[in-house]
Amino acid sequence: MKKKLLKPSVYLLLLTAFLFVGIISAQQGGETNKVYLPITVKPADPAWSMTAANPQRTSWTPEEVTGFLNINWYRPIEAYIPQNAQIIAANGLIYVTTSRGLYALNAANGNVAWRYDTKLPLGNSPAVDNGVLYVGGYDRKLHALNAYTGQHLWSFDGAKAGYDTNPLVVGGKIFIGNRDGAMYAIGAHGTPNQGQLIWQYQTGDAIHLSAAYKDGKVFFASNDMYAYALDANTGNLAWKSGKMPGSQFQSYWPVIYQDKVIFSVAHGYREDRSPGTRSVTPPDGGTYGSYRQIQLDNIFPTGQEGSIIGPEVSGQAWAHGFPVVDARSMTEYLEDNPQSDTYKYKPWRRMFVVLNTANGSEFTFDSDNDGNPEYIPVAYWGTGSGNRYPPIVGNDNVLYQGNVYRCCSDYKGRIMGWNAATPQYLSFLGSVQAPTGGFAAVAEPQAISAGGNVIYRNLCCDRVGDWVNYTGPGNGQGQLWSYNLDDLAPGYDPIWFIDPGAISRHRGWYTGNTNSVNAAYHNHGDQNPIVPYQGRLYVHRSNTIFAFGPGNGPGALPLLTVNAGQDTAVPLTTSDLNQRLENEIQKIIDAGHLRPGYYNVSQFIITGMDNYFENPGDTLYALSAAYPYLSPSLQAQVRTYLQSEFNTYFDNEMYARTGWSGAARSDMELPPEVAADIAAGNYPPSINPGGGFIWQYPQHNFYAMWKYAQNIPGVNALTVYNLAKGKLTVPVPTPPAGMSETDYFRRQPYELNGWIAGYIGFLELQTLAGMNGNDAALRSQVISERDRLMQLRANIFSKDSYWVPGMSGYRYYKKHFDIAGNFVFLVPELADYLRQNKLAEVQAAVDEYNYVAPYWFASRYEATIGEGVMSNLYNYNALFQAKALILQEPRSELTDYLDVPAFARGDLFYIQNLVTALEAAP
Repeated sequence: MKKKLLKPSVYLLLLTAFLFVGIISAQQGGETNKVYLPITVKPADPAWSMTAANPQRTSWTPEEVTGFLNINWYRPIEAYIPQNAQIIAANGLIYVTTSRGLYALNAANGNVAWRYDTKLPLGNSPAVDNGVLYVGGYDRKLHALNAYTGQHLWSFDGAKAGYDTNPLVVGGKIFIGNRDGAMYAIGAHGTPNQGQLIWQYQTGDAIHLSAAYKDGKVFFASNDMYAYALDANTGNLAWKSGKMPGSQFQSYWPVIYQDKVIFSVAHGYREDRSPGTRSVTPPDGGTYGSYRQIQLDNIFPTGQEGSIIGPEVSGQAWAHGFPVVDARSMTEYLEDNPQSDTYKYKPWRRMFVVLNTANGSEFTFDSDNDGNPEYIPVAYWGTGSGNRYPPIVGNDNVLYQGNVYRCCSDYKGRIMGWNAATPQYLSFLGSVQAPTGGFAAVAEPQAISAGGNVIYRNLCCDRVGDWVNYTGPGNGQGQLWSYNLDDLAPGYDPIWFIDPGAISRHRGWYTGNTNSVNAAYHNHGDQNPIVPYQGRLYVHRSNTIFAFGPGNGPGALPLLTVNAGQDTAVPLTTSDLNQRLENEIQKIIDAGHLRPGYYNVSQFIITGMDNYFENPGDTLYALSAAYPYLSPSLQAQVRTYLQSEFNTYFDNEMYARTGWSGAARSDMELPPEVAADIAAGNYPPSINPGGGFIWQYPQHNFYAMWKYAQNIPGVNALTVYNLAKGKLTVPVPTPPAGMSETDYFRRQPYELNGWIAGYIGFLELQTLAGMNGNDAALRSQVISERDRLMQLRANIFSKDSYWVPGMSGYRYYKKHFDIAGNFVFLVPELADYLRQNKLAEVQAAVDEYNYVAPYWFASRYEATIGEGVMSNLYNYNALFQAKALILQEPRSELTDYLDVPAFARGDLFYIQNLVTALEAAP
């Protein structure tokens, strides 16, 4: 039965009551005149007051909105809206979190009620409770605002990093995880402990997953790959799970279902990489380019077009008359069976981890009675990287999720129901063969939510928004838009560029209120749900807020532009920086030699740059540069460590790549095929730098060798110089056929930086070794080539991407380096040259990159171009170095943008940023 909608006059009356105690001045665009009145808490409405609607994160609310719905209004927002940020609705307002602050819009007409402008981005959606709004930011603060007026009430400043999780407000406490790895409990507004730390619990890595709550426990996961349950009153550990599968826990939240808590996984394979998906051998040979293809071949081994995950079964009352299948192909696929099988028994690939809330043990079953545990039959649905979208819980006590159901070409998924009492079965919301009930290609991520008896679906790339009633066949379904949003809302996306070669908007990028050709974020990754509230449905697509409802409304509203925000960041002292540096270096020493950083972006085709810190020069440079800032006891350990690294990768043979032996940088457990691929010795050290460069040895390593000889006591500079001399290439080789040097280095300015850094380092090393006179001719040649390349670097410097739509040979996925490319391999001497010759151009570049990629400084950020979620890791180092070395920003400014390491140990980019901050003027 459809819920009867309230009359517009009732909404008007409610809104009048809400706004009476709120802001008493019309605010539009940048107007900020306010009159604040005391907070008055209004009667509860069926609000969507936090991410996923409630403390159990079920994404269900009693508010059901269906029928013939039109776009009542839509408003583009200039400031970037994170793709996983939800619309929060309460108090007759909708709250929108952005990279430049928080906006409260009138839910009925989209007018601006108030705005809270910030310099640094906010981290996630706010939570609203008892007239107070709580939101965490990258300024290392949790902010409390008057939810009706936007007045800043107080902030908690005790965290060591920024927040990218949604606050959970229960029982007078705010629970929020931080990127520093701690879960904080803070006194809510109006309580005796208002704004004060009540307790904190430290985990082994960053917390990017918003917490859930039930029965006095707070549930969450850390990127140390464990789930935790804490006593909400004391912060004491109730239980800690075993290590969970996958690569990370980010973007979303755990879901409480009955007596279980469910975590959605990010698969553990680097797509189209070795080691990674290429470590898995297809039955017919070749290599796998994506995890989805691995999954397809295993769930549907016969490859029969149109085949379903299992046969239909009958007599399942919980399914409300919808068809139910025995998902035996999926339960066998995920079964924890010690036998080896090409297609089955891959429990490390499970996409939901279902834990018992009482003790953290994992829920399993044995539907085929073979004595081996089986897991919830849920497969991966999503893009090339990131965590899959969490499930939702209906008011029928059924768990609904997007899931794979049909083979094979562009294989399909749909929304399915699951009941723990019959765990091998899945229900379909519609006929088994019909493309209904959230039907889409598995490569197209979607967000689902629920109101009353209805499930709402928001498909990626602005393609589809629709709903279906889950209480029985024929009870209704409807569509808000389907590949026609631009027809329904003409000009709705003025700050989003769609690539001319895109298929249904699958390629594009956020531009803001500019025509920037520099790309960083698209919307083919994380998604946000449709939110029902007060007779309307709300969602954001391509940075525009939409309100769907009955009747008409104001329609298109003007762009809500950015205002300057205050710098509210908690400052970091020199002592803070020194301590962080000591901690990071000590972790490397304790671990021993580290293998490259294993991290999945997807479609990252910057050849030679996908294995983080694979070049032994990276370690030599970072630790040598850090050495002067370390305590004497740690310096002694670093000397020993670097001597071992140098003897292994430089002195016996000048290796360009370390191979994949050594300790892991992250806490994830590699998939068995990947671990076996590495253990088999398939990735030994190599003198070959791999593809992507015209050098035969990474020339910038000479800069690292100079710093090693200069900073580390006891190093024989002459020995180091002679090794460098044997690998020096001068002049720079001719680029590939048909390409001029200028064109080549416009494509790869980072490589030109590397050549220049190498020549600078070689000359300094030659001086340190006392060989200037002996090798005078060589010195003259290197100086000449260095100077020529410096001039070339200045001449071709451009803030704009080389890869522009419409050009000959255009390659969209090369744009992964639009933000970082100019400043990778930057060293202080080259920075000084650019400051003297290209300061205005560099300033313009950094300003634009900060505008179109406002989360550039956040490691492991959940937005990228193409079909992926995770941003590459070069941005937060490259731009930080440019701000410090070329723009020479003071330490007080730089540390605003100092985040946390991307890896549990051995993040050399983070170490470089710490050292650079220490070297900066206060």
